[in-house]
Amino acid sequence: MSPARGSKPKSASRRWPLTGTGAVAAVASLLLAACGSAAGSGHSGPGTNGTSVTAWIVTTGPSPINTVINQTVSAFEKSHPGDHITVSYVENQSYKQKLQLAMGAGNPPTIFWTWGGGPLKQYIDAGDVQSVGHPSWTASFLPSSLGAVTFGGNVYGIPIEGTQPVYFFYNKTVFAKAGLSGFPATWSALLADVRTLKAKGYIPISLAEGDQWPGLMYLEYLTDRIGGPSAFDAIEAGQAGAWSSPAVIQALTDIQQLVRAGAFQSGYDSLHYSGGGSDALLYSGRAAIQLMGDWDISQVLGLNKSFVTAGHLGLAAFPAVAGGKGNPSDLAGNTASYVAIASHATSAQKKVAEAFLQDELATSSYAKASVGAGEVPVISGAAPLFAGQQLASYDSTIYSSVQQAPSFQYSWDQSLSPAEATTMLTNLAQVFELSQSPQKFAATMDSQQGAS
Repeated sequence: MSPARGSKPKSASRRWPLTGTGAVAAVASLLLAACGSAAGSGHSGPGTNGTSVTAWIVTTGPSPINTVINQTVSAFEKSHPGDHITVSYVENQSYKQKLQLAMGAGNPPTIFWTWGGGPLKQYIDAGDVQSVGHPSWTASFLPSSLGAVTFGGNVYGIPIEGTQPVYFFYNKTVFAKAGLSGFPATWSALLADVRTLKAKGYIPISLAEGDQWPGLMYLEYLTDRIGGPSAFDAIEAGQAGAWSSPAVIQALTDIQQLVRAGAFQSGYDSLHYSGGGSDALLYSGRAAIQLMGDWDISQVLGLNKSFVTAGHLGLAAFPAVAGGKGNPSDLAGNTASYVAIASHATSAQKKVAEAFLQDELATSSYAKASVGAGEVPVISGAAPLFAGQQLASYDSTIYSSVQQAPSFQYSWDQSLSPAEATTMLTNLAQVFELSQSPQKFAATMDSQQGAS
């Protein structure tokens, strides 16, 4: 996964290392075997008179999924003689500005990487993105995976990397030593466990709020559990006073309740996730819990392999809130990473780009290769692909939860406009520091609605 949050590094992505030529060869063999195998695609065969297209993909360095993408492009070119796709990997931190400049100059790549949500919507509104419509082949993807790229009933992006929902991760050994039998299913039970863990000398919850985005996950989930998806819909639709809804105010109040209860470690507001510090608190046994995206599994695997392989890392859904409207199966996080087609491209280039999305990315063969690279794909029927994988038990749980989720809320720092997202993160950090009230946060955000 490429980081959907600008401050999160690629090394924290939801994948584990594949090293050596054997790993590359294994991925390559999957893809070469899949060449031209898309059933009923309608695009296989001769090329469109030697059309060349460009593609920008976000990265911060070599990774297994990049190998998958490169081999997929090679397979596509072999099955579409004469057509050519040039892939450029762009560093994450510079990507948004680079794409904005290219769009403004009317010279973007044919295929471009996107996280969906608000930033993509801005390009759509400006007429910069080509809709793929809603053809039958988009049904290859889990319905919850396309919400972030569906506007006005049309699909504007196709998943290219796996899904990244957020879960509570916990140290099973710490739970056992503290006398806790399992992860709490309700918010009140979580608060009780926080008190128990603190009394036993443990840090209840590890938090890397120095990056600001980790705290957002609490607000997203609590808002859902209290107010249900409609609370999100009102905010994303820019409804007047949406941030001041009872669900958001209660969510912010519950966050401050956690802070006042001493749930987080000392200095939580200056610790950064990218250094692995919040994970170290968890696997070392100093802390019991951490709320994080599923990319954390592979990050912890790289930092302390035995902690994961021995089964000490637990995964649990965010608890239900008594009286809340949200379904406990609802998810929040990053539905997937996507690629879209620029409307500035020629008709021939758009045809090639659409063929690539359909013939390669919407296939079970691509899903199989991406699983081999450490991804949890959002292709329907992918569950059997996890058998024999290093993290099969986690992958199966994640896939099932995405498949069954009534609602999968895309991260607010991506679904909102960049200006709103920046204001939100800055002010939410002050809520966590207890220097800003829930009401003040809500008023500030209500005043920002529609800011670009």
